[in-house]
Amino acid sequence: MKARAILLVCVVAFTASSMAHADERIPRHWIARIGVHPINPKPNSHAQFEVDNAAGASLGATYLFTKHWALELFSAFPNTHDLHDADGARSARFSMMPTSATLQYHITDASGRFRTYAGAGVSYARMGSEQAKGPLSGHNLDLQDSTGITFAIGVDMDLGTRWFVNLDARWSDIDSSMKLDSASIGQLEIDPYMLGLSLGRRLR
Repeated sequence: MKARAILLVCVVAFTASSMAHADERIPRHWIARIGVHPINPKPNSHAQFEVDNAAGASLGATYLFTKHWALELFSAFPNTHDLHDADGARSARFSMMPTSATLQYHITDASGRFRTYAGAGVSYARMGSEQAKGPLSGHNLDLQDSTGITFAIGVDMDLGTRWFVNLDARWSDIDSSMKLDSASIGQLEIDPYMLGLSLGRRLR
């Protein structure tokens, strides 16, 4: 998966460079967003454990280098997730900070009030603050950072004077290697989807 993620980074960078040179007449500008993105891990993420949902603030910055093509950098602030065992007992707690870089294609309607987009890119999730609890108390739990692919779709709805509201949906491939007392206990396949609401502003 890491090899595929690195390859995707190269493809994104090459495509972004090519598109920028192809349409230099279009005014380039930045878009900034701040919002809330609940993180919903997939069910059955591990043979023994389940990861709870969490929600937190998020930041995004998009650079439009042509009329349609853009590169977005996105990050959700560290969220605290609980880990439950098969009996429902809370076994651990950890924090996760998902980030991503995506190449996006934007389409604006004739009125200029709505802009939709779709993108694909690379995600990186930073794990930390692991705390073993309940049946795992007294043990050392370690979760490894994760790199994978990510996809995003969204729509910007213009509010006037460069402000807009954004709705988006995201999915990231986040698989973290788990260790308990330095012994491997498998992969935690979080693979979350996020449905977000943000306030944004175009910066020219």
